[in-house]
Amino acid sequence: GIGMRDGKPNGLFYDNAMTLIQSHIPQPTEEEIMDMLRAAFRALNSYGITSAQTDDYCTFRQIPWQTINDAYRRLKEAGEMTVRINEQCNFQDLDTLKEFISAGNNTGTGDLLFKTGPLKMLGDGSLGGRTAHLSRPYADDPDTSGFNLYSDELMNSMIEYANDHHMQCAVHAIGDACLDQVLNAIDRALRKTPVKDHRHGIIHCQISRKDQLERMADLDLHIYCQSIFLDYDNHIVRQRTGELADTSYSWKTLMNSGLSVSNGSDCPVELPDVMAGIQCAVTRTSLRDHCGPYLPEEAFTVQEALDSFTIHGAEASFEESYKGKIQAGYLADFAVLEADPFQTDPSHLKDI
Repeated sequence: GIGMRDGKPNGLFYDNAMTLIQSHIPQPTEEEIMDMLRAAFRALNSYGITSAQTDDYCTFRQIPWQTINDAYRRLKEAGEMTVRINEQCNFQDLDTLKEFISAGNNTGTGDLLFKTGPLKMLGDGSLGGRTAHLSRPYADDPDTSGFNLYSDELMNSMIEYANDHHMQCAVHAIGDACLDQVLNAIDRALRKTPVKDHRHGIIHCQISRKDQLERMADLDLHIYCQSIFLDYDNHIVRQRTGELADTSYSWKTLMNSGLSVSNGSDCPVELPDVMAGIQCAVTRTSLRDHCGPYLPEEAFTVQEALDSFTIHGAEASFEESYKGKIQAGYLADFAVLEADPFQTDPSHLKDI
C-alpha cells in the first residue's frame, strides 16, 4: 500500500508497493552481485556464522533466478564461498514456481555449499508498520487491521503445487489473521497430498492465538523464529495488539509441543548478531533499555537458544544428519567464543 495523508500520498511505501520504487533502481550486473555476496560472506563470518538461509531471488525482482544461481556457482567454483547457503525461493506467482521446479530445482537439490531450500512466501507486512494482518483492529489504531499480500486462491494454489511436488514451504506470517490463511493453505495441501516429514514452516510466527499454537503442533510445522525482534517489539507488542499479546511470540510453547524451532536474525532488517539473538531468547528483555521481560515463561535456556541457532537451523534445511553440532562425521563448521555462555550473566551474552 501507499501511505496517504489528507487524500494525498505521504511518501511512505509499504510491502508490495515498494516494487514501484525498486523497479526503477538500476539492476546490478552478475559481477556486482558476486561482489555483494562476497561482502555478505565476510559480514556473516565476522559474527561467527557458517550457514545462512536467505531469499536472494527477491532482492532485485527484474533479475532472473538463473542469474543468482550462476553467481553462486561461479563463487563456489572459485573457492570463495565461506558460508553455506540454503536458498529460500521467493516467488510471487505460480507460473514462475512451475518453471523453477520443471527446470529440475526442488528442496534439497544442490550440494554442501549451495542448496535449494523451500518456497518462500511473504504473507503480510510488519507489526512496526501496522501492516501485519490482525484478526481485529490494532489497539492503537482502530482504523486498520493490516492486510494479507496474497489472495486465498493464490496462496492455496502455490502451496498446493509445492506440496504436490514435495517442495518445502516457508511462509512469513506476523499477524494472526495472516497465520490463519497460511495454516488453512498448508492444511488444505496436506489433506490433498499427505507428505511425511514435509517441514513446512512459519517464518516469524509472532502474533498468535492459543488455538493456532495447538493447530501448528497438529500440523507438525517448523517454526522460524527471530528472538532478536524482542529487542524492539517489547516496546510495542501490547499497545499494538492488546490481549493478543498474551499468546504471542510463544516459541517456547511451540518447542514444548514437540516442534522444531530454529532462530535467525531476519537480516538485513536486523544485524545477523547471533549472541544478541541468544540473549533476547534467554532474557525476553530488550538489549539496552531492559524493557521486559515479555512473557518470561517463554524464555529459552542457554542450551535451547544455542540449539535454535545450530541443530534446529539444520533441521529447517533437512541437514541435521551432518550439520548443526560438533560430532564425529559432521561438518567442522563452528565458531570459537571468548567466554562460556553457560557461565556468563544472561544480560551480557551479547557482549561475548
